[in-house]
Amino acid sequence: MLTTFSWVPKGAMRPMPILSTESAEQAREKLYRMNPEYTQQQQEAQAAEGQPGANDSEEEDDTNDALRDIAGGGAGAIVDQVEEEDEEELDDVRFKDTDLVFAVASADPQEPRLEVYTYDEPEDNVFLHHDAGLAAFPLCSAWLTDGAVSMLAIGTMLPFIEVWALDVMDSVSPAIVLGGCAKLEHNYSKKTLRQNLLPHSHTEAVLSVRWNAVAQNIVASGSADHTIKLWDLNQPEQCLGTYREAEKVQSLDWHPTEPNHLLSGGFDGVMLLRDCRAPTQSAQRYSLPDVIEHVEFMPGADLVLASTSSGVVAAFDARQGASAAPLWQLAQPHRQGEVTFNCSRQLPGLLATGGKDGEIALWDARSAGGGAAPQKIVQRAYGTGAVLAVSFHPNAPHILGACGASGQPLVYTLMADVQPVFARQAA
Repeated sequence: MLTTFSWVPKGAMRPMPILSTESAEQAREKLYRMNPEYTQQQQEAQAAEGQPGANDSEEEDDTNDALRDIAGGGAGAIVDQVEEEDEEELDDVRFKDTDLVFAVASADPQEPRLEVYTYDEPEDNVFLHHDAGLAAFPLCSAWLTDGAVSMLAIGTMLPFIEVWALDVMDSVSPAIVLGGCAKLEHNYSKKTLRQNLLPHSHTEAVLSVRWNAVAQNIVASGSADHTIKLWDLNQPEQCLGTYREAEKVQSLDWHPTEPNHLLSGGFDGVMLLRDCRAPTQSAQRYSLPDVIEHVEFMPGADLVLASTSSGVVAAFDARQGASAAPLWQLAQPHRQGEVTFNCSRQLPGLLATGGKDGEIALWDARSAGGGAAPQKIVQRAYGTGAVLAVSFHPNAPHILGACGASGQPLVYTLMADVQPVFARQAA
């Protein structure tokens, strides 16, 4: 099962990834630190067998191989080096100008991991480029950059955010950790995690994470601990501020041009719009009858959108508050349960939804600001299984990504479906 889908904008990846330069010993030390319980089990098993002498080195090698497996990529993957003189090997990892890059989070119960893919648009092929092992079930992700390196922030069942450097292959640990414990090894042990959490850390699973593309050092996170936290990537050891909510915070979105406007939605069926410059000011509230699954600002319109666990998508006027009724609703756009969605930033008025029925639908929402409900363009299944994430490419308006229960990512070239509708109505 793939739980999250995040595009990397064109040109944001280094043409040649940074190859791991860690020695086997450095990698081993990180793995021991990140998996102390597993390591202790291995040591206890060896002691119980009572085989000293020459066998010790063999058992240590077996343990080291098992630890490399935990990090993903198979035995020895961490210390495999691509030799500079081997041009064929280099070509295999080099990103081409035509590649579209995306990252997904795999919720494999035995080996959760981050996977980085390339989509070769001319050949219409998707390739797994590299991956990294995660310590827990992944729940959310967001692409971000510090101006030099592409990174992915990932929230999991653990109470902190891992920020992975996508440009680095064979990573065994995140580049940055937001929250958690002061000592990295305490984050990954059930015995030491809870009692060593930093005062500003989340205390439960991270359900949503969102990068502020305008104020690019800021990340927001929402948690099952009923809080929203703001983080500064320039000072990751601190938390900028905390908002306490009535229920679990399921979804977040930053306004595409107003860096201080933050949208949130939670298990209490309330969508909140707040100005982060005024932390004591009451947020605007928009109420729905069910758990909110996803929220977004609609580009080019003063609208905020939310989808629910009962399968409703609703739009509200962002200039109105608590008494506002939805401008429009899509009741059951999919046959089963909760719905997720994404608004295109490249083609304003284009909306994509995905549901538990395994289908993806495209909608013409250009009249949405006037109160008219979106008109369906097309709806069909693409083999994703129950859809858990849909995402328009940030630079290519004709590309949509999606993923779900089947465990296979989807890249959908949608121009043949969309162009006739938008061209006809524009004329």
